[in-house]
Amino acid sequence: MLDSMTHIARALTDMDEPFVRYKTLLNIYGRDPGSREIRILRDEVRESTLAKTLLAEQDASGRIPLDPDDKWRGAHWVLYMLAEVGSAAGDKSLFPLRDQACDWLFAADRLTPVCGAIEGNALYYLHFLGLDQGQSDELATRLIAGLSKPGKSPAAFGQALHALRGLTLHAKVRDDAGARQGADQLAEHLLAHHLYQKADGQPLSADCTALHYPCYEHCDPLLALKVMVEAGRLDDERCRDALDLVRGKQFDDGTFPAERKHYRVGRIGKGNDSLVDWGGSDKRRTNLHVTCDALGVLRAAGERF
Repeated sequence: MLDSMTHIARALTDMDEPFVRYKTLLNIYGRDPGSREIRILRDEVRESTLAKTLLAEQDASGRIPLDPDDKWRGAHWVLYMLAEVGSAAGDKSLFPLRDQACDWLFAADRLTPVCGAIEGNALYYLHFLGLDQGQSDELATRLIAGLSKPGKSPAAFGQALHALRGLTLHAKVRDDAGARQGADQLAEHLLAHHLYQKADGQPLSADCTALHYPCYEHCDPLLALKVMVEAGRLDDERCRDALDLVRGKQFDDGTFPAERKHYRVGRIGKGNDSLVDWGGSDKRRTNLHVTCDALGVLRAAGERF
């Protein structure tokens, strides 16, 4: 498998798709996130067909004429996915989308409840894309206030994962002790369940053992491990089950599939619509998004390439 891992890692660095080269150099070869090489690649992601497709519904004002939480085409989710694939920070063309999302997040009559996949993902993209104008502090406060009793359902695990991701980045950027403590609390809750298990050791659900891309507001073992890398907790022994689960899904050539998906390609109008085909789901076929993330996690866990 080592030869396959070495081969696929090298092959990924030669691909035309900027997000692939960005994630490979950053997460597999350990390039400095602030290096000129990585900044150039993030600029390339911003100009890529993938990013332009995500933004295809922007109108003349720069906003997307949908509810910001429209799944998965609204401003909130578009910004989150731009951050997920590594688009450049400080892109002024995203300011209208940021304003649209924040107008909704802080609206007095907002109907969507405070939750990890909203506040947590907003925290993540505001910081990652360099769009924060002070809104992140209130978002972090909301998340921390709701940490008293994290749930144990698949949906609750998804919310906890996304909240943890946002708070981890906020704590790093702001050097915020409260956010760091909140992130530690969420990480401990997830680790106590080995990231995807019930108290009896059985999976939370069949979906929680499958690989997806994107996860959006959901959870899966790879996303959980990816968030643990970001939180500096991957060396915890309780990550081992999830690592073994993900390793067991690797093809002989070193790549990974997406086994299930949470989106439908097109403007169907019934929810879960995506303008981007993220590679589909097929247990027998390589998915580049999953492969990049899985190899990055395995590298962080000490795998050799």
